[in-house]
Amino acid sequence: MFDRQQTLQSRGLDFEGYYYWISIGALFGFVLLFNIGFILALSYLKAPGTRAIISKEKISQVNGGEGSKHQSHNNEITKNSNTNVSKPYEGKMVLPFEPLTITFQDLQYYVEPPLEMREHGFTGKRLQLLRDITGAFRPGVLTALMGYWRGSKVQDTFARISGYCEKTDIHSPQITVEESVIFSAWLRLHPDIDSKTKYKFVEEILETVELNAIKDSLVGIPGVSGLSTEQCKRLTIAVEVVANPSIIFMDEPTTGLDARPAAIVMRAVKNIVDTGRTIVCTIHQALTFLRPSMSISGVPKIRDNYNPATWMLEVTSASIEAKLGVDFGQIYSTSTLYE
Repeated sequence: MFDRQQTLQSRGLDFEGYYYWISIGALFGFVLLFNIGFILALSYLKAPGTRAIISKEKISQVNGGEGSKHQSHNNEITKNSNTNVSKPYEGKMVLPFEPLTITFQDLQYYVEPPLEMREHGFTGKRLQLLRDITGAFRPGVLTALMGYWRGSKVQDTFARISGYCEKTDIHSPQITVEESVIFSAWLRLHPDIDSKTKYKFVEEILETVELNAIKDSLVGIPGVSGLSTEQCKRLTIAVEVVANPSIIFMDEPTTGLDARPAAIVMRAVKNIVDTGRTIVCTIHQALTFLRPSMSISGVPKIRDNYNPATWMLEVTSASIEAKLGVDFGQIYSTSTLYE
């Protein structure tokens, strides 16, 4: 090292500057090499597999030479939800749960008045939306609500017996349908439950929501790749049901779906109801039917092809009550339907 330094100095070269430029050159060479190699790898090499779990059925089909055919079938199901029609679920679950009923009596609900009402002369501090509401959500019954309030609950008990399906479907796009449900099962089921029972329960849930045929398909990005919007809705439900709750709340499970996909989602919900769970879901459009005993003279009948929910809001308004000189609440409280 000392002899090389003397040689460089005898030639009029700076020793530190010499090694500085060698380091810069080597660094530039590595950057150039790695970037070119990265571009070539992306262009000509196949991406590594992204699935961490594969079912026994899939392995047997691949080994039997039917893997490509099965994969093609799964891809077709993923692209077109209309082909994913299977038999409704029947039977009991491998994990037991306690059927529970939610009851409420004389329920009152208030909100702060909106600014528009204050500008029009409303002086009250609170606006009452619900008054003296009594009812029950029972096991094995699907209850639909127009509107839903996510208020505070007694979390130390309620969180352990209930599940909640968000309106927005949030799933990891790089794992399969089955892996999504398995992850939720291992995360939320009691650790004392053995793995064999958990796997069996996952299979039952996939069958219940009719996702078993595409359990090896990647979730992907809804509307871009992978599952359809309707299939993502059912996966959201499966991820919650696999926690084995007694009560499940669903926030508008058919939002953004046409009639056919919405029917498939609601069939999956009905399958869950048939297991004996209590299901409460909100809906953004309601088909409301009035029984003959509740018909009121003077109330205009619904026109052909008219939105039932809009009609209900119109004919039950305070202005109609004033026009007819009646109190709908009083009429209902003395009806046979109320009894």
